[in-house]
Amino acid sequence: MGVLKRIKGLLLDPDSEWAAIEAEEPSVFEIYRNHVLLLALIPPLASLLSGYCFGYGRPTHEFAHLTFAGGLMRAALQYALSLPLLFAVSFVLSSLAPHFEGQANDARALALTAYSYTPAWLASLFGLVPGLRWLDILGFYGLYIFYHGLPRMLRCPKDHTDVLTLIALVLSIAAAALHAWLVHVLAPWRSLVV
Repeated sequence: MGVLKRIKGLLLDPDSEWAAIEAEEPSVFEIYRNHVLLLALIPPLASLLSGYCFGYGRPTHEFAHLTFAGGLMRAALQYALSLPLLFAVSFVLSSLAPHFEGQANDARALALTAYSYTPAWLASLFGLVPGLRWLDILGFYGLYIFYHGLPRMLRCPKDHTDVLTLIALVLSIAAAALHAWLVHVLAPWRSLVV
């Protein structure tokens, strides 16, 4: 299935799209190749272009622009760190599923996590336009997608989906904070500016 058709289905009709995903049984490799590798590029590229073209800073202070080479290095690091972190989040969710009367399945947990991250990856495009970065909050629509996919992908009963969705939210926020910290430590933007 094409990535655009999958995105449209997830955003507009998650229930029927999850039914189609449930019937597919994709491998970890296929999920990464067909979905993750492409969409996970959006946030680092948006960050690179925004930092290079518009710079970083606050309106009351000077703006600093990334050098292209520095921004490219930072974007590559963001991308490289995001791929295993996504798998780590899905692995933890797969490990927790039996505690909520679900089934542990790493490939299904990765599909659930990857497809639920889709709105967040797409919302990062708002970072390309100065002043619209706050619209990243639209990425939280992924929680709704996750909530609807959880019973199908990890066979978790409906009465446990609320708790496991909340755990997934906390886990995703912790993973994002770890990702941001690692990128900041390994490639601080202040050392990459003009």
